[in-house]
Amino acid sequence: MRGSIGQILIHQGVIDAGALSDALARQGGRHPLASELYALGYASERQLCIALSAQTGWPAVVFDESTIRLDVLEHVSLEWARIFNALVVFEDASTLVIATARPEDAIVPARELGAARDKNVELRIALDITLARTIRVAFRMWKQGERFLAGPEADKSSARMSYVHPDGGEDEHRRAQRALAEDAARNIVSREDLPEDASGQGLLSSMTGDWQTTSTITTTREEDDEIDDEEEHTIVIAAQLDRAEENGLPVKGPTRALVIDPDPPGRIQMVAELERLGYECQAAASGTQAIDLLSGPSFDVVFADVATPELDGLRMCRAIKRSSRLAKCRVVVTTSVVDSGQVSDEALQRHGADGYLEKPLDTRRLHRLLRDLSTEERADHEVLLTEALGRYHAGDIDGAIARLRGALVNDPASPKLHFMLANMLQRASRWAEAVDEYEAVVELQPAYFPALTRLAYLYFRQGLHARAVETWRRALPVCDDPALRRNIELFMRKLVADMSKADSAQGG
Repeated sequence: MRGSIGQILIHQGVIDAGALSDALARQGGRHPLASELYALGYASERQLCIALSAQTGWPAVVFDESTIRLDVLEHVSLEWARIFNALVVFEDASTLVIATARPEDAIVPARELGAARDKNVELRIALDITLARTIRVAFRMWKQGERFLAGPEADKSSARMSYVHPDGGEDEHRRAQRALAEDAARNIVSREDLPEDASGQGLLSSMTGDWQTTSTITTTREEDDEIDDEEEHTIVIAAQLDRAEENGLPVKGPTRALVIDPDPPGRIQMVAELERLGYECQAAASGTQAIDLLSGPSFDVVFADVATPELDGLRMCRAIKRSSRLAKCRVVVTTSVVDSGQVSDEALQRHGADGYLEKPLDTRRLHRLLRDLSTEERADHEVLLTEALGRYHAGDIDGAIARLRGALVNDPASPKLHFMLANMLQRASRWAEAVDEYEAVVELQPAYFPALTRLAYLYFRQGLHARAVETWRRALPVCDDPALRRNIELFMRKLVADMSKADSAQGG
């Protein structure tokens, strides 16, 4: 029988509705329901493992009835067990058996451990509360020199594991779910299988070329007169900006951005997004404040709004470009079309702007623009990926994630870096962050199947079933594996049917 743990246990006659209500009232997000039923004494571990196995299709470990040989812990650490909520419980010449509360989450680390030992790996599901207890006690006893850990109901005369198996084997839906979980967790074995990075520059950059070369720019007589009128003021401001160099202020440092915007909400939003991307930010509401800040340590990029009082964004841009100290600083002109109207390409070229953004802020456009404007030589992605994987295999998954996030600051539109970061976040069980990165990949490469199918599975495991179905539907046309395509179709049909039943029940 399929269904929730509570429904299965009631159907099996293990608990009644009152016991289920007690467990649900006590649960409060602290433990899974099965663990609360165990803690309350309403069901034995064996009864709960039978229900778990029936619900998920995975064979289950009954720790209370098992005796574990503790030398199986020789090649894993307590930290590994706690991170992945998994424990090696049996090992022979060819096989490792690993118990875990969430088998789909442990597929990757289990496979890696098996590959390192040159052994096959078998996963077993376990009750969350007894697994946590066994992990804690097993490592303590192993450290103390003990050879065995026996459960309270185990035969202590020999090392023996107690398992229960799903009745009736696996149906098609279970097999499909298992296949999708394994595909969502599999390693990308070839660098050629990774998504391709975007190439080329943005539309504005490719259209205008080098802003410092003005010989190709043509203007009308009226525009020339306007430039002549501004020139003296521009020279004065540029000289003021250049005096910072004479004062010996530093001109290099971390990636820094200045946001010039008289509108507080727009200014706050832009600063928040840039800081999220790793930039060090300062902000100004007027031209005078901006000049004071620009006279200090230099900035890598300036966002200047055309409605800025005292010195509007276009004139600010022109002054920065005339400054010998800040000439390499990239300037993005921003505007609220409702308040100020669009800025023409000709005006942007005339004032030397490197980019243009309309408000309200579109973060995807901002990310693409920052990629196009990056002045640093982009790191070799092969080197970055190798370094990140090296840190991961050395047990420093946080370091691997930080390395990839740092690389994305300078190359935010790289599908390859987003995909590898999503993989690392998924391995670290940071599901919401992994979803964000997979979404970034499919935004940049909508037909990249590995990102689509992993994103769909993460939607599913987070309970976002409608989004999971929609994403799997997008993945089907680009799935070149007939068996996997069939599993997606099988699982989608069952999921859609379950969603329809739930809608009907609520409507009734």
